[in-house]
Amino acid sequence: MSEAVFEKRANVHCIYKILLSSVSILVLLTACQPASNPDIRVGEPIPEFAIPSLDGPIVSSSTLLGSPVVLNFWATWCGPCVKEIPTLKTLAKDSGARVVTIAIDDNGAADVQPFVDKHNIGYTVLLGDKALFQRFNGWAIPYTLVLDSSLQVVSLHRGYVSLRTLERDLRRAAS
Repeated sequence: MSEAVFEKRANVHCIYKILLSSVSILVLLTACQPASNPDIRVGEPIPEFAIPSLDGPIVSSSTLLGSPVVLNFWATWCGPCVKEIPTLKTLAKDSGARVVTIAIDDNGAADVQPFVDKHNIGYTVLLGDKALFQRFNGWAIPYTLVLDSSLQVVSLHRGYVSLRTLERDLRRAAS
């Protein structure tokens, strides 16, 4: 057998091993997902929660009833989350909706408070964790849900979302 043929077979065998390993890892990761998480779907209510705000008091989901809500999961280390801050500030100021964000930083207030101060964030900031994020079927941030006044999901966005899109969703939430 020529050296070129042997090398080609070795490369194909290597690629096959990599693909097989990748598929195995994917199957394991999928199998390890918690089955008890509710599906977050448009038209369905969000899971109930009660978590501390950055200011101290516990905020429960029931306190959000009565007006449309932009609920945003984020972290201080997330570039797209930082990019959304001006959008969230504008919505908090001009939309009539309640903007509530849930920071999922591992160090909680120790990381979040200086970040909020630096960026002059005036909307509600809650201190969540990865367990709460997973209850919302979160797997990437930023993760934004627009809710109607009864906390039913009107829309959800994984990744950066524009002001224009959120304004459109809030109009639907108000109708």
